[in-house]
Amino acid sequence: MKNVCVLGAGAWGTAVANLLADNGYNVSLWCYESEVASLILKNRCNERYLPEIILHKNIQAVTSLEKAFKNTQWIFEAVPVQFLRSIVQQCRPFYTVEQTWVVLSKGIENDTLQFPGAIIDDVFECAVKKIVLGGPSFAKDLATRQVTAVTIASEHKEQAEKLQSMLNNSYFCSTVSDDFLGVQLGGALKNILALIIGMLDGAGFVDNTKAFVFTRGLQEMVVLAKKLGAKEQTIYGLSGIGDLVLTAMGSLSKNLAIGKRLGRGSTIGTLRKEEGVLPEGINAIHSVYQLCKKHNINLPLFLGVYEVVFGQKTLSELLQDIIACPVKL
Repeated sequence: MKNVCVLGAGAWGTAVANLLADNGYNVSLWCYESEVASLILKNRCNERYLPEIILHKNIQAVTSLEKAFKNTQWIFEAVPVQFLRSIVQQCRPFYTVEQTWVVLSKGIENDTLQFPGAIIDDVFECAVKKIVLGGPSFAKDLATRQVTAVTIASEHKEQAEKLQSMLNNSYFCSTVSDDFLGVQLGGALKNILALIIGMLDGAGFVDNTKAFVFTRGLQEMVVLAKKLGAKEQTIYGLSGIGDLVLTAMGSLSKNLAIGKRLGRGSTIGTLRKEEGVLPEGINAIHSVYQLCKKHNINLPLFLGVYEVVFGQKTLSELLQDIIACPVKL
């Protein structure tokens, strides 16, 4: 039986660990919080992040990165992007060039505007072997073994196909792509659009309006992807529109839920106090705003979301802006 490591015992990391264990792997699930590890070891359940799900016996919760990295060639990282650089830096003493990293994080680092794969390369100061996984995949649905499909992308087809064989089973399937950037981009942008759909819903806007903004957001995703060198077809696939539909409409979407609360009048400061760590969409708003400015890309919806959440623009003003400025694909 082969050993794999999952970095991050949030809901998504825990669900992927359970998938790997189902497929016959011994999984070292690294937990940042010692109390989470203790509860998993005691109750076989991650009660904080994935309650009511009994975890596979092949999952071993650990708090030592050295122990997590021992005797494994596969590192699945599921760390929020705002904390990823710090965690990867702590991994440096235990990393070997034979290891392959699977990027499960979705977002863009604020300070550097780097996607998760580039952050990993930057920390290790080399081109690490890595694959990105993205698509419509709520952690709870995966953990309860509901049929789930994703895209996995790598610049090396053999690596992606190897991961595909590790993951696919009767309830999980994946398609292979070579658009490493596009899959990461789709995973970051869909969170922002879920926030704005939630804000519109929370503020009482009707379904017609939300459908318009959803479609406009998809168009702006395509424009940004092409400008940055990703493939348009990726945005129209599982890791683009598939993930967008799930996050902007699904009942388990944290970004949608936070957006609804913003639409009802809650502030970012209040939400941060109440929730602790906010969903990735809040972090991504800053990064995409900076990307648009850096590359001189006029995307009124993405730029306007920043001004609504962190400035003084109203949702009604944002709608008028995007009506007045059609997208040119």
